[in-house]
Amino acid sequence: MKKTVMALGVVGIMALTAATAFAWGPGGGRGMGMGYGPGQGSGAGPGMAGMNLSAEQVAQIQKIQGDRYAELAPARTEMIAKRTELRNLFREPVLDQAKIAAKQKEITALQAQMQEKALATRTAVAETLTPEQRAQMPAYGPGVGGGRGMGMMGRSPGMGFGPRW
Repeated sequence: MKKTVMALGVVGIMALTAATAFAWGPGGGRGMGMGYGPGQGSGAGPGMAGMNLSAEQVAQIQKIQGDRYAELAPARTEMIAKRTELRNLFREPVLDQAKIAAKQKEITALQAQMQEKALATRTAVAETLTPEQRAQMPAYGPGVGGGRGMGMMGRSPGMGFGPRW
């Protein structure tokens, strides 16, 4: 009897642990996205739901997003590497202020480049819309006003690349 109760307890704990893990879904809920991703209503994403986009507009927007995502892949990889390098500089026994400042400048320059491309993408998406649809676009991008836009690549304000330390 004790073995049966013990086995059922272990199975129960494993089931609860698995349910909690699956509740998060893939990726743990943080990270970089493409901006207007697949989503509610319009097919172009949650930020554009209810805008009555045509199939042609949805296809154009998805192509713009896909092109931008592919174009920024090297920059995202470089950003992760630079953040790791900066983190490692802070872990050195003796901090080198000049190296830290230089690495931060590299990161800032890369962020500026990525933001310029995000703006170009947002403009390209806006150009596929009618004036009435454009008036319904989210004003600022993701995390502002509850919608996900393209300006910050699907991240909420304050969320950076990679884990916080």
